[in-house]
Amino acid sequence: MPCPAWLAGARRQRPQPPRKKHASEIVVQISKVTDALLQTSYCSIPVSVVYTRPLKWVFLFLLVFSVTAVWYVAFSSNTVIEHTNLMHFYEYEPIYKQHYLFTLRERLKCKDINPFLVILVSSRPEDVTSRQAIRITWGSQSFWWGHRILTLFLLGQDSQRGNNATGLSVEDESILYGDIICQDFMDTYDNLTLKTIMAFRWVTEFCSNTRFLMKTDTDVFINTANLVKFLLKLNSSENIFTGYPLIDNFAYRGFYQKTYISYDEYPFRLYPPYCSGMGYILDGKLALRVYELMSHIKPIKFEDVYVGICLNLLNVNISIPEDNQQFFLYKINFDICKYRHLIAVHGITSSEIIRFWQDLSSDTSVICL
Repeated sequence: MPCPAWLAGARRQRPQPPRKKHASEIVVQISKVTDALLQTSYCSIPVSVVYTRPLKWVFLFLLVFSVTAVWYVAFSSNTVIEHTNLMHFYEYEPIYKQHYLFTLRERLKCKDINPFLVILVSSRPEDVTSRQAIRITWGSQSFWWGHRILTLFLLGQDSQRGNNATGLSVEDESILYGDIICQDFMDTYDNLTLKTIMAFRWVTEFCSNTRFLMKTDTDVFINTANLVKFLLKLNSSENIFTGYPLIDNFAYRGFYQKTYISYDEYPFRLYPPYCSGMGYILDGKLALRVYELMSHIKPIKFEDVYVGICLNLLNVNISIPEDNQQFFLYKINFDICKYRHLIAVHGITSSEIIRFWQDLSSDTSVICL
């Protein structure tokens, strides 16, 4: 059998600089190289057919192992920093202070009251239906167990404002309900951290007397009565930070753009401990300290991780709920006893929020053990 052409001309070819390849490319090329090398063995030393197949797989295994080891050493370990040093994001001067202007701020909401809890809901300008669902369900009552609750919505500027001719404008909605907080940055997924910074700024400037602050999203169902009872049982520490805890989460480097973060933006392998953005709660005084620190901390695209960075630099640990059936990161099907017991569950549509709330409020005949 003639030797392969690539072997005959190998010495005449100029070596090319190595490039980083996808794992699938490497496996395919390894297979081709293995076949070619086995062919070359035929032109010099006869190989028994009995040993060809085992030899091929042994060689392939060794080659895959070697390439994987080289790839890991050359690319992975040199790119990711194992030890998480959050001071990497800190600047002594407040160079990250945001100067976006409030276009709607509802500043009189806290003037003459001392709210026990302010719930700030991250929402998109076009999500009128989601906001309305919350207004008539878990955000409908101003008092729970004798404690004042405020529920307001966080918005940026609508990037498709000209296409909203059929719906209620945000300005009209604000006049009608008085519950919109808005600044002049574009409302996009990558600007969610700006929206959270706006939330902390609004509390600092217009509602600094609140006992607790909760940040949540429009696709979260909240049992407000249970939330207030939960907060009443907490100790009086000013370092309360609680919700659904996420510990030792890896920074995602894959191809799913929504959860991807670059090495330049976050160079460490692990995120610090933080609470999911679906619904985290802070002591009001702690929220003021977090906002002050935000001017010194470089923002990253994930707002809940960003808040976690700030709190870790303040040496505040997560107060992990003793009951793990109160905060749910993913949707659970409606069960009246489960929903009577929980505090917050993520991934619920507007129509489900209305239906679940109605079922929870009207069906009092079921006895839960």
